[in-house]
Amino acid sequence: VRHTIFSDQTGQFPTRSLSGNKYIMVMVEIDSSGILVEPMKSRKDAKMTRAYQALMLRLSRANIVPKKHVLDNEVSDTMKSLIRDHYKMELELVPPGCHRRNAAEVAIRNFKAHFLSILAGTAEDFPRHLWDRLLPQAEITINLLRQSNATPTVSAYAHMSGPFDYNKMPLAPLGCQVQVHEKTDKRGTWAFHSVDGWYLSTSPIHYRTHRCHVKGTNSDRLSDTVQFQHKDITNPTITHQDKIMHAIADCVKAIKGLNKGDSTRELRELTTLMDATTMTTERRKRHAPTRNMTGEAQPAPRVDIPNNDASRRITRSMTTDATSQQQPVPRVEPPRMTHAAPRVVPTQPGMAAPRVAPTPRIIPRPRAATIKRHRRPKPAPIIDPSAPAHNTRSKIKAAAQRAAILALPPASNTRSQKRASFIPPPTPRLKRLSRRMARLENEVHQAMAVMDKSSGKMLNYRQLMRHPDYREQWSLSSANEFGRLANGVGGRIKNPTRTITFIHKDDIPHDRRKDVTYGQFVCTVRPEKAEKNRTRFTVGGDRINYPGEVATPTADMLVAKMLLNSVISTRGAKFMTMDISNFYLMTPLKRPEFIRMKISDIPEEIIIEYKLRDKVTPDGSIYIVANKGMYGLPQAGLLANELLEKRLNKHGYHQSKLVPGLWKHEWRPIQFTLVVDDFGVKYVGEEHANHLLKTLELDYKVTTDWAGKRYIGI
Repeated sequence: VRHTIFSDQTGQFPTRSLSGNKYIMVMVEIDSSGILVEPMKSRKDAKMTRAYQALMLRLSRANIVPKKHVLDNEVSDTMKSLIRDHYKMELELVPPGCHRRNAAEVAIRNFKAHFLSILAGTAEDFPRHLWDRLLPQAEITINLLRQSNATPTVSAYAHMSGPFDYNKMPLAPLGCQVQVHEKTDKRGTWAFHSVDGWYLSTSPIHYRTHRCHVKGTNSDRLSDTVQFQHKDITNPTITHQDKIMHAIADCVKAIKGLNKGDSTRELRELTTLMDATTMTTERRKRHAPTRNMTGEAQPAPRVDIPNNDASRRITRSMTTDATSQQQPVPRVEPPRMTHAAPRVVPTQPGMAAPRVAPTPRIIPRPRAATIKRHRRPKPAPIIDPSAPAHNTRSKIKAAAQRAAILALPPASNTRSQKRASFIPPPTPRLKRLSRRMARLENEVHQAMAVMDKSSGKMLNYRQLMRHPDYREQWSLSSANEFGRLANGVGGRIKNPTRTITFIHKDDIPHDRRKDVTYGQFVCTVRPEKAEKNRTRFTVGGDRINYPGEVATPTADMLVAKMLLNSVISTRGAKFMTMDISNFYLMTPLKRPEFIRMKISDIPEEIIIEYKLRDKVTPDGSIYIVANKGMYGLPQAGLLANELLEKRLNKHGYHQSKLVPGLWKHEWRPIQFTLVVDDFGVKYVGEEHANHLLKTLELDYKVTTDWAGKRYIGI
């Protein structure tokens, strides 16, 4: 298959481009594994001939002379003559209906996946009829990611066009919003210095020039000064899956690091925990919730609408799916009722009052500490409606929903009845999603809790603080955490960070009291650490209304992959990784944040040393002010990144103004991508990598991996 090319055409694109194109011709050159694309207006001979000649011209400029062309069985005589007579190539057609023989079919599938990911990342208002303007850079990026068949050490792009010059042709997110600078001789005296547009591609025949589409004139424009307004990745958070995987990884490390002689008990406990997790997962698969077979209408279960929690990432697909299925319904709290008989639905004379169906038994969500088997629901006995137990909020809400299902008229013009009658029943898909979310939250809660040795149950922070066997050791761990964040405790903390301060409620400004958030604790057992029982105090970032920017500029996955490819393409280049410990901590905040927590959650040692009983409110709350970065604060990532940039600029390291997360030195042959606190470093000469390492060690604790075996999951 050497010196062979394959070609085929895609199906019709959903939107006709502004230039009238509807199809794409895809060509694969086997030696380089390069994919070439060219838009077409139709599948007529004239249009296909023009696209084919354009692709062959690009191969000729790359000094590639194919000798054989394999294409689909459905081809016109004009194309056959063009291939045989003009380009002097051997022609081969695949058997009818045997598309797998054509390598272009696989290339079309790969390119469509690549191009769809680009379209999914464009701006919300990007015109779809400009899709063909994105093809040139899409072809560059996909060939940078493909490996050459003839020379496996270089990319497909390098095989055809030589090493890619990132300085000459900087790449930016396709379709993102931009501000295109207007030169002084092109704008009026009082005109704005830039115009709105969208980024289309980099210009291969100019130096550091971008092709953009201007909104006002509806035309393309080349400019060397462009401000990109693409969507930065926000403050990185830890998902539930990350917490579970982190807990399992700690268990594996602990098992591998245990001594066989004196740590048999710890090994058995860790093994029991992992076995219990597996058994719980299998048991839940076998015991699925049973359906109600009585034929009575069940009330809709309460679905907690998830908010923008700091521990979850919200993607576009999740938001689209949630909104397409059902709009979130606000929870309506009906007014409390007295022991008097409730209002009766008025009926017409001579008509018997409808019988209200008995309240079916609802399977409650299992708690974090216990997992109960699902029982078959049985109808509860009919209870006197005037009884006090029947006037609870859950029973009133269930009765209102049953009345709506049975199409009963509203009892009267009360607000609770009006709102309850308009609550739509949840869809089966939403019910399944709610059950999966409940199971996931329960598993995360158990994974991040501590197992009781005697009962095997998972205990959270409050349960540990109240347990007679664990109260003493976990109170000490919690006191040490408060001592590290505050001003020490009992003389045990050598260098307290003074991140938080206990204050009176009156010390909080009136305009900031609505921003008071909560604090939560994460308890873990780390046998490999000096302090095995670890308690970490985090902030609930979903309650903070930060007025400034919280988006942290970070390198995209595509930029990191291109840097790895450039390491292979650059002579003498090597790759290593660096990681900064406690990157978010110790960063001064631009404004203080306030936290409220119960005094019952604070160890007695901290209460006595900081005299918190003098500051407690009548409802038992203690208020805390945070002046430095903490885990959970939405602005912590951006502030830590800005401080890092300020420190690196002093030593000659600067971030690219066009590609966020891409850094380089003023004169040293070193480049690196920064994703949160992970550095992927490309260097030519070990002394330059050591210079970056020493620069970081002036202010941070850094761990290194000179082999560069793993970086952001790659």
